[in-house]
Amino acid sequence: MTASMLRPQLQATVLRKLNATSSHKKNLLQKGFTLVELMIVIVIVGILSAVALPNFLNQTSKAKGTECTAKLGAMLSQAGAEALGGDDAGVSSAMEGIAASNDSDFCTFTSNVYSGGIYTASVEGAGDLDGKYNANGCVNPDTGKKDIKISTTADAATTADCAAPAPAP
Repeated sequence: MTASMLRPQLQATVLRKLNATSSHKKNLLQKGFTLVELMIVIVIVGILSAVALPNFLNQTSKAKGTECTAKLGAMLSQAGAEALGGDDAGVSSAMEGIAASNDSDFCTFTSNVYSGGIYTASVEGAGDLDGKYNANGCVNPDTGKKDIKISTTADAATTADCAAPAPAP
């Protein structure tokens, strides 16, 4: 082989190597995302978060309301248990103490004792729940009936009914 024959073969080999290397580097650069693809993903994530965030925030208000309702139920149950002792004044003071201890940043409790042995209590939303939550309940220790009515609007909840059921004919 002469030197003139090697030169074209060497040139061809070097050119093939250079082409292979440059196309390989070009493929590495082309493996990224385009700006349009990234913008589409950002828009989709924005839409999903705009839909999910209000639902999430609403769930926290519902949880606070549920806590208020649970405390009201516990307060009425304790009043019914205290009433079994027959001391109306003791039940009234116990309910007032429970109402004061249950007050929180989002619940304000009040208690009343009506004649006929039916004890009532109510709770109103405060803070985040102001004007969005009202509940009232009653307990009749004679019949064991307990009732709680809830409203999630500014209107007062419908009145709970713990009157003794009418006797069967």
